[in-house]
Parts: sequence; structure tokens; C-alpha cells
Amino acid sequence: MSSTLDQRLIELFQHPRIQGCNWQPRLFWHPAADGSAFGPLRVDGRELEVFLATIIGEPSTEQAALDQEQEGRGRFIAANARRHELPLFTRR
Repeated sequence: MSSTLDQRLIELFQHPRIQGCNWQPRLFWHPAADGSAFGPLRVDGRELEVFLATIIGEPSTEQAALDQEQEGRGRFIAANARRHELPLFTRR
């Protein structure tokens, strides 16, 4: 995963709408070696980007690629987000 996507995921996660869900970072990230909350991802970063962006109401930068590579996976995750359902993400 690129550092650009890493940074985008952290920014999306820190958005007030996401923070209002009361999810802890450890749901999506392993703790970093230095003890910070945002270490290596537990889940596919592209799927998480689609999910978080949809909740916030921003266009996803990853949905089109997921849809093409995995036959609609991006649309499926976005639909889960719109229904306020936490999808089963692909583990890393």
C-alpha cells in the first residue's frame, strides 16, 4: 500500500463522522511498533478507503479499481456503508 493511501485512510478515519461511530483504530490497524494506533493495516486499504469515504460522503479514489478487479467489490462495500453495515473486509 502506498504512503498516499495510508495518509488518506488516517485522515478519513479522523473525520468527525467516522469518529462519531466510536470505532477504535485497532479494528482496522495493528498498533505500530512505537505504540501509536496506526501501524500496519489489518484489512485491505482500498476496501477501507471506499467504506470510509462513502460514510463521509466523499468520492472514493479506490472504488473504480476494486469494481474492475473484483467484479463490483467496491460497489458492494459502498452499499454496506450506506446501509450503516460494517462489511467483512479482506484481511491483509
